[in-house]
Amino acid sequence: MKKRQFLKFRLLLPVIGILGGLFCTVGCGTSQNTVETGNLIRSDAPKHNSDYITVGFIQTGKESDWRDANTNDYWDTFTTENGYNLIYVDGNSDSNRQVKAAYDLIAQKVDYLIIDPIVEDGWDDVLTLAQQENIPVIISDRGVNANPSLYECWIGSDFKTEGINAAKWLYSYLEKNGREKENLNIVILEGTAGASAAIGRTEGLLEEISKHSNWNILTSQCANFTQGEGTNVMKQILTDYPHEDIDVVISENDNMMFGAMKAMEQAGMRYGVDTDVITISFDALYEAFELMQEGKLMVSVECNPLIAGLSHQVIQDLEAGKTVDSVYYVEESVFTYENAAEYISDRKY
Repeated sequence: MKKRQFLKFRLLLPVIGILGGLFCTVGCGTSQNTVETGNLIRSDAPKHNSDYITVGFIQTGKESDWRDANTNDYWDTFTTENGYNLIYVDGNSDSNRQVKAAYDLIAQKVDYLIIDPIVEDGWDDVLTLAQQENIPVIISDRGVNANPSLYECWIGSDFKTEGINAAKWLYSYLEKNGREKENLNIVILEGTAGASAAIGRTEGLLEEISKHSNWNILTSQCANFTQGEGTNVMKQILTDYPHEDIDVVISENDNMMFGAMKAMEQAGMRYGVDTDVITISFDALYEAFELMQEGKLMVSVECNPLIAGLSHQVIQDLEAGKTVDSVYYVEESVFTYENAAEYISDRKY
């Protein structure tokens, strides 16, 4: 449990002229309700107004539909109407860019810093400096490999449990259909190397898969959470292995699965319900629900991108001098081709 021990004078420094070398390459002018060149920097609130809490938010990029929903959730939550000046930085899938952005935001003396790290390592110096400057840091979605005393809390999903739940669903499905003793060859499409989502889901999957001696991982390859790489990596896998040897395709996010499906279709493979290829994914995007209704995707383990509300609550608690927990998990479920129609109308992303 931690408690903010200080109240800071809020000074909203303009984005112009302060962001330095990193962002000068993408355009340094900022105006209200505008987006910077390359969508790397955006700030909607009036400048030099101490009525607002200035929050710097460093996003990973735009690698997936999930990420877009996550970004939009922050914009919908950290509004001027809610008392915030949100300075948004698009990491552009570059961890070095994220680190440089963090230093720039600390130099601006933002009131709070929210970081969604692309990779876990390399954050010690940034977090130490933020603490020295009395800027509370919230780690969002993905984790960091750093001393937890350097940041206020982490908010996001239990990635390992997501992986475990996916593998448990697979066994449940096989058992229900009298196939639990069959030998299975599994293909795994992994997310970005070093990303906590990929690390956790892979760990959970491997832990459960190892419990079944008749389950074999044919290959496990990185496709960086993107649809394009999902297609390209799956094409190569279908070149390297006979199609009939593949029994299960597990993708560590929906977008990679969408890409893998394209590759399988181009190769003339059938997949999904009533075929020889079981399809399992993560995120539970709206498009995934549509594909589950069609029977092409059999299950998508939810990874809830609507994290901003918890981040807002943490900041309000800190502003009030309250203690906050070190970890906050968002609520998540497991959706299948059997229940997708029941829940699709409720999807917000």
